[in-house]
Amino acid sequence: MADISPTTGESYYSGSWEQIKDVLRVLNMDDGKLARVTQPMVNRFQETVDREIDAVLEDTYHLPITGMNQIRPSDGATVRVFPGDVRRGARYWTAGLLLLTEFQNLEQNMTDQATAYVDDAKKEVYAMKRFTHRIRGQRLKSQLSRTIPPTFQPPAIPEPDF
Repeated sequence: MADISPTTGESYYSGSWEQIKDVLRVLNMDDGKLARVTQPMVNRFQETVDREIDAVLEDTYHLPITGMNQIRPSDGATVRVFPGDVRRGARYWTAGLLLLTEFQNLEQNMTDQATAYVDDAKKEVYAMKRFTHRIRGQRLKSQLSRTIPPTFQPPAIPEPDF
């Protein structure tokens, strides 16, 4: 079960803290450093990243981003599915931010990888704001007026990618 954000009452965009720990494990951190990663520490970074993602997407979507119900084809059960592109961006942004902040004395290779995680995740989240990429199952906001549906209006021209 995913952890719950105290701000929104929904699960964190990145999922549970164990999933963040799995992303860190891929970088071959030694067990001593990985053992220092605790749930309250990860939840603090998850909350920070969720608010950053909300700040980027607030002009385009009604927030918070929520999961949607989907019928599983194998047995017909209804399961709650979270948009994968948001989850991936939040997971890598959280892991990179945690590495850069909490573990200052890392090898240069790991520091570069953590910086790449954060940069790629920020670009991915910012791309969700563009007209060519929509988050499945989420309600769009109208940029022009309250009377025109958001899917009928011309795209807002956001600033260039960073």
